[in-house]
Amino acid sequence: MDRAIESFIAEKTVEHCGSEYQDLKLRRSGVGCINETWEIYGDNLASLFLKLGRATAHDMYLREMEGLSLLSQAQKIKIPKAYAVESNDDCALLIMEFIPLQPLRVASEVALGEGLAELHSLTSETFGLANDNYIGRSLQPNELCDDWWDFYCNQRLGVQLAMAADNGMRGELQERLKTLIEHIPQFFKFHQPKASLLHGDLWNGNVAADLSGTPVIFDPAVYYGDAETDIAMSQMFQPLGNAVYDVYYKHFPSQPGHDLRRHLYDLYHWLNHFNLFGVTYLGQVERSLDALLLKML
Repeated sequence: MDRAIESFIAEKTVEHCGSEYQDLKLRRSGVGCINETWEIYGDNLASLFLKLGRATAHDMYLREMEGLSLLSQAQKIKIPKAYAVESNDDCALLIMEFIPLQPLRVASEVALGEGLAELHSLTSETFGLANDNYIGRSLQPNELCDDWWDFYCNQRLGVQLAMAADNGMRGELQERLKTLIEHIPQFFKFHQPKASLLHGDLWNGNVAADLSGTPVIFDPAVYYGDAETDIAMSQMFQPLGNAVYDVYYKHFPSQPGHDLRRHLYDLYHWLNHFNLFGVTYLGQVERSLDALLLKML
């Protein structure tokens, strides 16, 4: 690591976490595709977790810190505490609580189901959030809106479609996505969810347990929206354990049409993956779109 950046980290860690961190050490912790991730440690020191990025990541880290604070309202899930966001011309950093993690076991899955139900019970009168934030590196607009489908069509699918056009998506696929968005409000009008507090990026890579077995969620993209969106994303790659869903659905029973809406909510994330990582994810976009249009048109 560049010595100037290391000195900046030490300065800001001491400023926010105490003079005992004057002689801190750094070692890599985990692998991130967007940020460098480090453990701040030392003799007789409580370890801290550090996200390190370019100076332009400052706003992204601020929004993450705000998101973690919102999620901490749920008492049954452990949320890492964020201590500081700082930046200079060379870098931006987010200093957080360090939580040793382990995979979920059945008892942790049960607790996670309870915790997600608690989280989704925290509601707002409007969909969105006071501030825009990020889904991965992509800006996620959150302008407050009274209507869920207006919000989802314009600030989720519409934004991603515009980004996809800028990233080279053309022709029939683009037109079919526009057709889908036009038909969503009428086709799904009988599903009118509450505005629940969402993690927003709840894939299995952002879920674990601490050493006591308490479930931990992190790397949020929070806003108030349909609780089904979190559950849908948790199943996109490798679903969470069955116990999570068994417990969760005791509090939030699945609603008619949720299987089809799962394709709809997945589509936002597949489009974002296309915009972030390229044509590798074009097949998933097309499959979700096919499943939806087959039922809707």
